[in-house]
Amino acid sequence: MGTREKQGFGARLRAVRRRWWAALAALVLVLAGAGTWFMTAGASEDDNTTTITSTVAKGTYKTTVSATGTITPKRDEDVAFTSSGTVTSVQVEVGDKVVKGDVLAKIDDDALIAQREAAESQVTAAQTQLDEDSGSSSTQVAADEASLASARSQLADAEDAVENATLRAPFSGTVSAVGYEVGDQVGGSGGGADPSGSDTTAAITVISPKKLLIDANVSSSDVTRLKKGLQAEITPTGGNETAYGVVTEVGVIATASDTGAAQFPVTVEVTGETTGLYPGASATVEITVKQATDIIAVPTAAVRTDDAGKAYVYVVKSGKRTKTTVALGEVYGAQTEVTSGIKEGDVIEVISITGRRGTGSGGGNRNGGGEFPGGGNFQLPAGGAPGGGPVVIQGNPG
Repeated sequence: MGTREKQGFGARLRAVRRRWWAALAALVLVLAGAGTWFMTAGASEDDNTTTITSTVAKGTYKTTVSATGTITPKRDEDVAFTSSGTVTSVQVEVGDKVVKGDVLAKIDDDALIAQREAAESQVTAAQTQLDEDSGSSSTQVAADEASLASARSQLADAEDAVENATLRAPFSGTVSAVGYEVGDQVGGSGGGADPSGSDTTAAITVISPKKLLIDANVSSSDVTRLKKGLQAEITPTGGNETAYGVVTEVGVIATASDTGAAQFPVTVEVTGETTGLYPGASATVEITVKQATDIIAVPTAAVRTDDAGKAYVYVVKSGKRTKTTVALGEVYGAQTEVTSGIKEGDVIEVISITGRRGTGSGGGNRNGGGEFPGGGNFQLPAGGAPGGGPVVIQGNPG
């Protein structure tokens, strides 16, 4: 690594350590408050030492970007009457499954059919006139051709009006909204009007519930790590079933979050089963931005650095520990990759804690030192450990 890369890696390592120590300190408090302590008998009657170890193993590790978003259908369409008339039939209800081309609703088309027939007559008349004037001047023929073109255009509109008197499903899916009732008067602008003449927004909505998207937002620091094609795990809010998806769009225009911070839209398409995912509900997505398989990684808290900046761990064997220099790779959350120095099956020390047993009417107290990388100490309140005394855990989160 170069100097800047080492500095950047060291900063990430220290940040992970701080989070690890904070979590461990909270765990110690919980255990102590519950009257449970994890010290085991040490070398003497007065000392108690516990060593938290980890067995080195190969595995798959990944870094993710987390976001919460809304589940939406990949496709939804509002189907509305574009012809005028009275609704005579509504053949679906919310929740009905439909196939492309299925009839959804109809309006009275008697007047529309009459208009179509009149338009057909106009086309016939215009064609006859053009035929009769075929030997006339070019000006007359041009006028007849223009009349025929106009009549044909009007006929096409009339045919569309009759066709649009019946609403059909644009694709196979599920009806999610029905905005018409029998007797409604609809206009020709895509909306509708109730019997009193007031304008309404009416339509029948069809969605594709088995083809879903997650519309989420991520921070400005995370958006630079995302790109199309990244894999994601999806967990619906309140559910425990995991679905899978892929990033299909990463926005480049930011909007402001509730706190005013910049956030960017990200779309994840569900690629597997959609069981447990419902349009309109929320879900959490974990987008994998970095992954490595069959590598050795150890708890980041087990990695120390000496004064020369070299990383090392303690390998524990037959009750003895040996300081072992290691080469580090990537950091994956609370785990750090080790590229050389230890092997699969080695047992390494994560942390050791030493306490001293005292005497007293309350069963004694325990206090003393434990070895954390970097020095310093955490101290539980009096009464936190068995016997009522304090326990001091030495160490510094770095």
